[in-house]
Amino acid sequence: MATYQCPDCGYTYDEIQGHQHEGFAPGTPWSQVPDDFACPDCAVRDKEDFVLIGGAPSGETAPAQVVEPAPAPAPTAAPEPAPAPIPEPAAASSAPSTQTAPQPAPAPQPAPAAQAAPAAGTAYRKWLCITCGHIYDEALGDEHEGFPPGTLFSQIPDDWCCPDCGATKEDYVLYEEK
Repeated sequence: MATYQCPDCGYTYDEIQGHQHEGFAPGTPWSQVPDDFACPDCAVRDKEDFVLIGGAPSGETAPAQVVEPAPAPAPTAAPEPAPAPIPEPAAASSAPSTQTAPQPAPAPQPAPAAQAAPAAGTAYRKWLCITCGHIYDEALGDEHEGFPPGTLFSQIPDDWCCPDCGATKEDYVLYEEK
């Protein structure tokens, strides 16, 4: 069973729980939710916009967007230096050899990230707008607002407003799932 999330407001559809209010009994797979389904919380996003955030799709007919962490860059090894040439015996030359062994090229450095990612093991949290119920999930970020996945709530500018109702950042409280 899988869980899908609206990228705008954070509403989640869990196949295990269904959504009784919308007419989907517990255990209703996402593939049985009509294609014209719109987010019941924000009514901005359609079914095709929802993102798979957990579990495995159960017989889905259309491909789902899957949020996966970006792969870590593969470590690059420094190239092996070429073996030094074996000098041929000098006839009667007393001059010292000026030939040197080739030096290995420096290992390439990864490009700096556009935004510093949180340290490994960071527990992402969710924040709830007390005015309209919008949920900001740090793990998902909000690409529409310019916050990539992993953007902590503390990294969002203080003058940011709720994308659904315009409430200020101060109108958000820590969301604790029950």
